[in-house]
Amino acid sequence: MTRRALLAAGALSSLLYVVATDVVAASAWDGYHRTEQMVSELFAVGSPGRDVLVPFTWLYTVLFTAFGVGVWNSVSGNRALRIGGGLLIGYGLWNIMGALYPLTLGDDASIPMHILATNVQLALMVSAMCFVAAGFHGRMRAYSIASLAVSAVMGIVAFMAAPGPNLVLGIGERISIGAFLLWVAVLAVALWKRPATARTSQV
Repeated sequence: MTRRALLAAGALSSLLYVVATDVVAASAWDGYHRTEQMVSELFAVGSPGRDVLVPFTWLYTVLFTAFGVGVWNSVSGNRALRIGGGLLIGYGLWNIMGALYPLTLGDDASIPMHILATNVQLALMVSAMCFVAAGFHGRMRAYSIASLAVSAVMGIVAFMAAPGPNLVLGIGERISIGAFLLWVAVLAVALWKRPATARTSQV
């Protein structure tokens, strides 16, 4: 039950991310356009929604790190998935760096460190998805590869459209983030159904 609770934390983290950002924080910012502006702007110093997202960031860090531990504990005997679980733990903990180096609205000096922290986080995300895909066979591998492709391509598209605001930036970034959030939830369900000692390499 502990293992399953840790896995459930991953699905919960994805749900809460959407609620905290595009429902609560975006609604607190009069004039913010979800289809045209970056999610990072909601976390930025000076954003009307920042007071909501600062405590959420710490909650998300705890939930996602717990999910990574749940993945680690669910994949005994599968080295690729173990590495993927370790990278997910790293991804969860790295959210702290994003909180320490946020954007500041109207201050370009905050951009370089924010980009650096974000790029490290993206590297952990992509690496984790790659190792999880390598650790599975069948539908979960195909789904992981497809999710990674969608997230990466749309992330690049959104980056090229920055700083915006424009439709390509807002929608592209949300598709990229959404693909990853959904993948986390699907991975949690896939591992939830399996005994802790099962060899997931045959999925």
